[in-house]
Amino acid sequence: MAANKISRSEINIDETSMVTETSIISRFLNALYAIVLGIVLVQVLYFFTGSGSVVVLFDNTFFLAFLGACSILGWIVGDNFIVWLKDEIGNWKFW
Repeated sequence: MAANKISRSEINIDETSMVTETSIISRFLNALYAIVLGIVLVQVLYFFTGSGSVVVLFDNTFFLAFLGACSILGWIVGDNFIVWLKDEIGNWKFW
């Protein structure tokens, strides 16, 4: 059986739903914004528990690993992770 060389694929691509690839600058800014929101999230949790300020945590390895994870997820996932962080901060509605 010989393959039919004339047949064309029936796949239709809707180009209106495509999004452009994010640039390196946008990814870098998303990573920085995710770090800032990660600091704010930990500060909100510290404020809620009455533990103090987040400034004393900058020599803590786990806190720096958390910020590194936030930056990596901000770089890879982008806006979805930033929106998730904002929602998590917004869940603490005690102010």
